[in-house]
Amino acid sequence: MENKTHNKRKTILIGLGVLGTGVAGFLGWNYWKNKKKANQEEDTSSFTETANTTTAASRNDDFPLKRGSKGSRVTLLQNALVKKYGAGILPKYGVDGMFGKEVEAALVKAKMPTTINEANYSKIVGGGLSGLIKYGEEVISIEECEIFKVEGKLKMKIPKHIILGVKEFTHQGWIYFIPKNSTELFRVRKEQVKSLKQFKNEKS
Repeated sequence: MENKTHNKRKTILIGLGVLGTGVAGFLGWNYWKNKKKANQEEDTSSFTETANTTTAASRNDDFPLKRGSKGSRVTLLQNALVKKYGAGILPKYGVDGMFGKEVEAALVKAKMPTTINEANYSKIVGGGLSGLIKYGEEVISIEECEIFKVEGKLKMKIPKHIILGVKEFTHQGWIYFIPKNSTELFRVRKEQVKSLKQFKNEKS
């Protein structure tokens, strides 16, 4: 009788042990899974924040141009230096759109200031910055024309009297602008557009 009772207790204890182990294992697995998910969400959040920060800082070429500036204006400045003085003026990095020590050294060699305002930029790159259409003004097509994306081969036909976007700068007969709700740089022939302000004044 005692043996039967002892065996029964032993069986119950073993069963409870197995059950306890199973519950502990499940709870441990569930904890590990939740922690892993939280870590993944944190990593994703960090990546998104980093990506957003990188995107926000991808363009910084407002005047004056100086060390740390980068973007299309810096690229055109570098192109102008290379065109005038040869590739040796930017021997290490070349035309990369980044205003660093090499660009500073090139400007010193060219006897130019190392901080470039709009007037100096116009002298180096060549004309148009103080023309009829001012930097920052919206431009409108005065005839049917084509606009060209600066990076890539995209081009589009634009009807007459369409507001194209905000002027960034003028270079060699082209007006460079950024369309509304866009960060891409486009260009159009200078004679095919007017400032929106001038256009409205003429119509009134």
